[in-house]
Amino acid sequence: MEPLLKKRVLLVLGALLIQSIYMPTSLFIKGGIAPKLPIDVFPLWTVWVIPYVLCYPLWATALVWLILKTDECMFRKAIAALFFTCSLGVSIYVLFPTYVVQPELQGSDILTRLLRVIQVAGGDHDALPSAHIYATILLALLYNDWYPRLQGLWLSLVVIVSLSTLFTGQHYLADVLAGYLTGWLGYRFGLQWDRLNAKFKHRKILHA
Repeated sequence: MEPLLKKRVLLVLGALLIQSIYMPTSLFIKGGIAPKLPIDVFPLWTVWVIPYVLCYPLWATALVWLILKTDECMFRKAIAALFFTCSLGVSIYVLFPTYVVQPELQGSDILTRLLRVIQVAGGDHDALPSAHIYATILLALLYNDWYPRLQGLWLSLVVIVSLSTLFTGQHYLADVLAGYLTGWLGYRFGLQWDRLNAKFKHRKILHA
């Protein structure tokens, strides 16, 4: 493996390692609050488990493309944004525990069984911010910069993923909104990091 490619893979894995803190905290943290609002009246609609699950290969594809196809500037901005977003998300999970009261599932059809597996495997904590949302909004913002002509696609993905978290009972509306904010802050951090890096390199060249 080429040194640059190896470095990129390790950096992405580092960000994912931080995000992996989600699993033990969601499964084993106790207490906290359920950030349910009076307007959280979304019915359970198991068909939305399909886009909820499809997020995983979508994210994986986006990260592989990020590693293999982006230039130095694009990758630097994206990896800084990923580290910041994942770190902020898991810090909130640990410091301010939240949970969701998962809906009781009836039936044995394939979609209900799939949602039941997600409930058990994912736990009920780490509700706010929604990791599904902040990962999706961050990638959508980054890819919108790179492919602005596909803005409608990126917006549609964010809307669909947002609805999937609500209609599967995996999150409340406050979790979704907090996910938007977390992903946006990570995106802005990535932009600023890239600007500072460019200024540093420019000054280094001037003083060389």
